[in-house]
Amino acid sequence: MQRFTFTLTVEGRDLQAGEVVDALFDAGCDDALVGSSEGVQFLDFDREAGSLGEAVLSAVADVESVEDLSVTGIAGANSLT
Repeated sequence: MQRFTFTLTVEGRDLQAGEVVDALFDAGCDDALVGSSEGVQFLDFDREAGSLGEAVLSAVADVESVEDLSVTGIAGANSLT
């Protein structure tokens, strides 16, 4: 497995609200840091997977499994190994 870093931009509920942070953790996003800048919410991932595509698709699925969250973009995808 390789580690990949990338950022997903997200719309919907406030990512920094306690119940949303908990829901994201429970959904499998325990490898992400939550943030926002100038009104744009994002999750910075450091995810292990067999490929970059697998890492991104699994992260998108995890985020979107939380009610009222939608991934709107990806940035900064890099392999760490």
